[in-house]
Amino acid sequence: MLRDCYADTTVLVSRQPRLYAESFAPFCERARWALDHHGLTYREIEQVPLLAEVTLRLAARRLRGPVTVPLLVTEGRTIMDSHEIARWAEERGTGAPLFREADEVDRWIEVSDAIMASGRALLLDRLSTDADALAEQLPPFVPAPLRRPLSGSARLGVLHLRRKYGTQERAADAHETALRGRLEEVRARITNRAAGLFSYADITLAASLQFILPVAEEHIHLGPASRRAWTHARLAEQFADVLAWRDETYAAFRRRG
Repeated sequence: MLRDCYADTTVLVSRQPRLYAESFAPFCERARWALDHHGLTYREIEQVPLLAEVTLRLAARRLRGPVTVPLLVTEGRTIMDSHEIARWAEERGTGAPLFREADEVDRWIEVSDAIMASGRALLLDRLSTDADALAEQLPPFVPAPLRRPLSGSARLGVLHLRRKYGTQERAADAHETALRGRLEEVRARITNRAAGLFSYADITLAASLQFILPVAEEHIHLGPASRRAWTHARLAEQFADVLAWRDETYAAFRRRG
């Protein structure tokens, strides 16, 4: 009897969707948020940069082509895009719909992706020159006394991401200018939108602002040096009202699964 119960439990766990993700990554946060919003049960598998190139290929059964987080593996299907994961959650979960035509979700997905692309480029620039922040990127099993001496290995991870995403194709000033323009669009949206309406547009925009100023520690854990590296001080000051909206959105709508 006990053996039968154990077997049943094992089958249930094996059938759970598996979310391969980085706990700190905004790209993963928007997929995670959508899954939680719709009350779906899943197993999250933390990924380590560089090593993820191997683990993701094994999970996706893809030997060639790009692989990235978040990656959702379900019975008979592999989804490697946060927006598609959110749409999958919309089809299968409960709760209020997130893809509302009235909120022009597709347009704001484009805006949030642009914020994340430029934000990631500037973050990688800051990380590459911050030894303390690099040390915090190492896996948890690395002992504290060795983290600073081994920070060079984390720098290799930053270089890998720069190559993978082509972040050096534009100058830092161009990225900052692009960010400022997109943030102005977000400011106009939150000023003029209907009160009480919550959609995936809010999720993806709120998550993208992690590249301007990290959200509270209770939502996404970052070490102190990493939190400093993720902060774009000039834009955080200029768009404090937009960041306040982000914090209010998290407080009102972010519920962990």
